Amino acid sequence: MRLGSLFRQLPRLRDLAASVSIVVLATAIGTASNAAGFDTKDPAYVARAAEMVAQGKISKQCLPSSATAPDQAYVPIAEPPQDLIDAAAKEGELVLNSGVSDEPSVNAYKAAFQARYPNIKMTVAFGGGASAEERILADFAAGNNSIDGVISIRPTWVAKALKEKALVSLDQTIPGFFETWPGGAWRWHSEFGSTAPAFYRAIGIGYNSELVKQGLVPKSYQDLARPEFKGQLLGLDPEAAVLYASVWKHILDSVGEDTMRALGNNLIKTPLYSDIQPAAQALGAGSGMVIMQMGGNTAATMRANGAPVQVIISDTATGTQYSYLATANASHPNAAKLFANWLYSAEGQWVMSCAALAGTIAYPANGAKNFLPMKPVSKEEIARIKKLLAI
Repeated sequence: MRLGSLFRQLPRLRDLAASVSIVVLATAIGTASNAAGFDTKDPAYVARAAEMVAQGKISKQCLPSSATAPDQAYVPIAEPPQDLIDAAAKEGELVLNSGVSDEPSVNAYKAAFQARYPNIKMTVAFGGGASAEERILADFAAGNNSIDGVISIRPTWVAKALKEKALVSLDQTIPGFFETWPGGAWRWHSEFGSTAPAFYRAIGIGYNSELVKQGLVPKSYQDLARPEFKGQLLGLDPEAAVLYASVWKHILDSVGEDTMRALGNNLIKTPLYSDIQPAAQALGAGSGMVIMQMGGNTAATMRANGAPVQVIISDTATGTQYSYLATANASHPNAAKLFANWLYSAEGQWVMSCAALAGTIAYPANGAKNFLPMKPVSKEEIARIKKLLAI
């Protein structure tokens, strides 16, 4: 073959190679065994899932075809009725406001949902912040609601939105939901309605694996009081965010005042970070051996970019919970209901556990052995924490 002819055919050859790769991947997905009972062998579904993997939107490991059996604590919710699926497909769109803000996790759950329901286009707004959620209430009050569903990390805001009837109680979206869903930390209840965390992300101890050798890897916050960590602990300002204050309070409750003072002696006081991103970058660059508060998803993103960062989740940990509710007067109410059914199903639980590195009832492996929900921290408690840390 002449060289010029070969160059002219390169685009077609690349397309052919990509098509062959997708076919091979689809075959692997279609024949993969799983113990969760998901319908993963329908040829059309298999082809869509393979396309999502080929596009890098979700890993093959996080597809439902790779799922193991759900934990015994999980009681499956009823499958969505066909008329709901048909009505959602007719609407053809779903707009979410997502408290999950990291792009890999969002891409994964979008891909998994759209592989299952290809006639519904999902649009996700990264609006987990308090100001974004307040705008939702303002838009609702003005009759300009454009959001169909919300994944929120703020129980107080959810209670307020339920009171203002801007959100719909989860048991109205999934009838009978709370008859089988666990209580306690797995339920947010108010007098105006309820929802449930679909998953949570535990906060752990991040460390630079090039600086912290195997014998020094911390297993608990108590370990960080060791003299080897003097001047090596990167910290987050407890006054900068509710999350940071809650984790510091959890640390204090776990270790006591004396160890808290020892942690303060090892803490790098300048700078004291007000945001996790620059603190994480400092850890990756070797400006400290350890960061006191880091999620597994943050560490995974950093490792993907070449940073030597690992996370240890203590047996007892706190962190962020993520609950879903459909909005009142949603433009696509059936699609919002269908997403709720998917998110709390074993399939949704698997995808969020795997792709978002989250703990779920059905798949708890990426969570903590004992998870404690975050609690509000008073100004007096924050002042006490700062005094003990000498910051």
